[in-house]
Amino acid sequence: MPERASLQHSSVVSVVDVDRVHLRLASLYRWGLLAVLLCGAYMRWASLGPLSQMLHYDEAWYGADALSLIVHPRLTPFFTNNFGRESGWMYWLVPFILAFGASAFALRLAVTCTALLTLAATARLGRELCGPDGGFWGAAALAVFYWHVHISQQALRANFYIFVGTLAAAWLLRAYRTNSRRHWAVAGGVLGLLSYTYFASPAWSAYFGLLLLGVALRERQRRRGVVLALLIAAALVVPMGLYFLTHTELFLTRPTTVSSFTLAQLLANLQRWGAAWFQRGDPNAEFNLPGRPILDAITGTLLVLGLLGYALSARGRRAGLLLLGWGIAAWLPSLFSNLAPHFLRASGMTVPVALLWGNGARLLAAGGVRLSRRPAAALLPLLLFIPVGYKTYDDFHHRWIHNSETFILMEQHINQAINYVRDQRPVDDYVYFSPFNPGHPVIVFRRGDLTPRPVGAFVSHQCLVIPNHQAVYTSLTMYEPDFQANLAQWAAVTPVYQDATSPDGKPRYTIFTATPDLQRLQGLTTTLPMRFDDWLEVRLLSALPPTVTPGATITVVLGIQALRSPELYPSIFVHLYGTPTPYEGGPLWAQGDSQVCSSYPAHLWRTDETIVQGFPLTLPADLPPGVYTIAVGSYAYPNGARLPVTAPPDAPPDYVMLHTFRVSLP
Repeated sequence: MPERASLQHSSVVSVVDVDRVHLRLASLYRWGLLAVLLCGAYMRWASLGPLSQMLHYDEAWYGADALSLIVHPRLTPFFTNNFGRESGWMYWLVPFILAFGASAFALRLAVTCTALLTLAATARLGRELCGPDGGFWGAAALAVFYWHVHISQQALRANFYIFVGTLAAAWLLRAYRTNSRRHWAVAGGVLGLLSYTYFASPAWSAYFGLLLLGVALRERQRRRGVVLALLIAAALVVPMGLYFLTHTELFLTRPTTVSSFTLAQLLANLQRWGAAWFQRGDPNAEFNLPGRPILDAITGTLLVLGLLGYALSARGRRAGLLLLGWGIAAWLPSLFSNLAPHFLRASGMTVPVALLWGNGARLLAAGGVRLSRRPAAALLPLLLFIPVGYKTYDDFHHRWIHNSETFILMEQHINQAINYVRDQRPVDDYVYFSPFNPGHPVIVFRRGDLTPRPVGAFVSHQCLVIPNHQAVYTSLTMYEPDFQANLAQWAAVTPVYQDATSPDGKPRYTIFTATPDLQRLQGLTTTLPMRFDDWLEVRLLSALPPTVTPGATITVVLGIQALRSPELYPSIFVHLYGTPTPYEGGPLWAQGDSQVCSSYPAHLWRTDETIVQGFPLTLPADLPPGVYTIAVGSYAYPNGARLPVTAPPDAPPDYVMLHTFRVSLP
């Protein structure tokens, strides 16, 4: 009897000790999760200042679309700009823009907050899969996972897709566990929202839908809940479905332009993805530190351990299969597309992969606690996370931020120039950007920072835009090193800021102030201004030679000004006539036709601006000697109807004889 009592007492003590360990572990993981969220926030906010000086082309489009929702509130499932985009992310951005203005900071804060919510959703999903320790280690892995840290700094809708998809998975598992009608309803609602996130989301929706159908067929007690979830999801998808049916071609524009289903492309993509895990990842600097592989020795070892742990555990096998299937569904949009391995299109893999290698850390932690009977041993695998987190931090916040590709890719030149003009220049300065167009999304999104200054943009290789007022020009010097010299022909130009931090020491962009030379812009005094249809005035700005040889090129530089707001897009033709003219049966010897400054559309012109543009006219090499005339006219683009000449008064009805010269043999 004493021996049996002693054994019973020992067994009770052992159970109590285990319970104490479990309670301490639960408390440890609860507080540890808070630390993980703080670590995740630091990983994503450490460079919030520099990143607020950057705004990528696509990011700015999302911001511009969100601005349009603020100006014109409406419900729409889809935006047609930039090849078409699902609308969920734009609605998500609205409160951040309302709170912090149309700024890169607002978009960065929106996306990093979304990333932190994804960390929380991952913790909940891991908890549903493996308990509190699964949630902690899954979130910890995602917090320091370079792929997710990098993607979650980009204000792109794929981050909304990752968050909503992770939340949907967590709620579906919770609903499955509790079989609560309320939980099924919430899960169905989140699943329905997934279709408004990203064009890769249908793969996830299909995967979740098939799993739900399997549950409905095999488990009668959960059938009503599954049907409720599917009905709610289907109801939420109806607006997107109707839009797809009525705008199918537009809806599929983006997916079809990046998709590839050829066998050769598929095999090449498989090879690239095979190398992406440990050798060479995505080379695109927008979505990765160019070439950085997905995993390293530590995370790769933990991933293998996590997979083995799921495979060897009867209880965990189902969770492992769920994660593998989910990861494959997220991978397919990149597998069947161009530019593989494309880390943005496959960004949904970040959560399943993090949960898998987080499971490896969980198994190490469980083994440590089992051997030592000390709850603190559960944190020993965090020692492996320190070098992973340090490498992630260094690769993104040091190497990527200062990568030479990042400056241009993230449009720092435009953003920094806008900040300079906003803070340093008078509010009545005209502002121009080159070589860009006024529809560039960064200019559109950040136009409010320049208000009330008039803002324009053009490609200087096509034309120059010069107002009758002091202006500020931002030129991307690396692409147009002659911008200052060209502008200086028509204005007094002074550089006021120049970026010179490129690896070769040459300036990447320059900001100039310019005061127009109004006398030069009035044109040559030897020629009269030409007017077409009483709204378009054209002046000859450069002298033309009296004698030319065959085969030479004459550049006719014209100053073009709208006398009122244009109702059409004008083109200018420059023709070479002999005697007789083409209207009298003679040949048209040469011509130089061009739309006027197509990069700066005519409906944006102001009446106090002059468009300076050269029209090259190349003479035939076999042009006979004699006297020839350069004729100038204008016609509407693209219908070709000529504008009538209203000045000078003695000109023909639809063209002006501008200059006469002699052609002589060399």
